[in-house]
Amino acid sequence: MSAKIKISGFYDEVSTDLKIQLELMKKLGESYICPRNVNGRNISSYTAEEFERDIKPELDRYGAKFSSIGSPIGKIALDDEEGYARQLKQLAELVKICEIMDCKYIRIFSFIVNPDGNYDEYFPKVIKKLQGFKDVVAGHDVILIHENEKKIYGDIPSRCRQIYDALGDEQFKLAFDASNFIQCSADARKAYGELKDYCVYYHIKDCSPEKVEVPVGTGEGGYREMIDDLINNRGYEGFFTLEPHTGKYAALKNAFNVLCPITALIPPVKNFHKVFRRIDKAYGISLFGKVSREQVFVWQYEGLKKIIAQVTE
Repeated sequence: MSAKIKISGFYDEVSTDLKIQLELMKKLGESYICPRNVNGRNISSYTAEEFERDIKPELDRYGAKFSSIGSPIGKIALDDEEGYARQLKQLAELVKICEIMDCKYIRIFSFIVNPDGNYDEYFPKVIKKLQGFKDVVAGHDVILIHENEKKIYGDIPSRCRQIYDALGDEQFKLAFDASNFIQCSADARKAYGELKDYCVYYHIKDCSPEKVEVPVGTGEGGYREMIDDLINNRGYEGFFTLEPHTGKYAALKNAFNVLCPITALIPPVKNFHKVFRRIDKAYGISLFGKVSREQVFVWQYEGLKKIIAQVTE
């Protein structure tokens, strides 16, 4: 693996217990995590004082560092003024936590909107509120990274680019999530081509054509081509952060097998059984074989390492 690439992860997909997260990090031989849910609380709910007192000592015991803070900042309704005021205060605390941890990235979103509404009308308010977040980090060595996500304003490549054109600078960049684009019916490979000049951070989350998350390298995310380009053509030296979202496979696959005759009739979930069986076959798991969340996360990690090795041979 390229020594310049660092692998991190949303280890809370295995457990919200920080010790369990850190044990897995060490087991994999890594030293970075992306905190989201920490000991049963979202990272944004901690004040810097609480974090330094209650969380940092455990991180220090494991030699853990932060790749970014996986905050929910901006993942509120566009018209939620009370929530926005609260998040401005939370972001100020997260900036302090970044400084405590020598971390420079905070993940944000661009507000939940009604997809049937007028995006031209949403845009000025989105930019004004995102500028409010930028004002909080001004003067600090912190970069806000906007993640494309379902149901927010910046869900598809064109709107991500629109946001970047309005706000992009040394403290505002883009994070790239191929699976989220696929789930918004966007071509992930084309999205990468359109946005790679503005992205500084990459989530590793793959997705099937049926819009169900699958192990990295087995979906439509185009990760092998993307990672090849990033390492060999663009000299990328940043983070690949595992956010597989395949814990639902570990938790739900057997239930879907039992309920298949019923779930096959429900449009939102009818593809899960088919995709889960595809994963079973790829990894040699029996129909009702049990798989832990940790095992699924390890599959993701090994899949990412394999891709990196292939493109750096």
